[in-house]
Amino acid sequence: MIDKDELLAQMKKKYDDLNYRWNIERNKLEAKAQHESADVIKKFEEKRETFRQYQAQMKDKLKALDAAGESAWDDLKGGADEPGRR
Repeated sequence: MIDKDELLAQMKKKYDDLNYRWNIERNKLEAKAQHESADVIKKFEEKRETFRQYQAQMKDKLKALDAAGESAWDDLKGGADEPGRR
């Protein structure tokens, strides 16, 4: 079974990778958006804000997992081991 620190390291790596890739794509879209209509730019800004919210939620969950005590980690592991439990 994977331990807390290993899982946290894997999750942080995925988070960092997603942020890196998103920043590249965002920069490309921002460059293209400069030549678009106000409607297109507004939709882009709305989608970007939605992503920022997801990004913040993921970061908060990583912090919570990092700060979780061993009993909380044991509960999480136990729930993951039980089929059908959510």
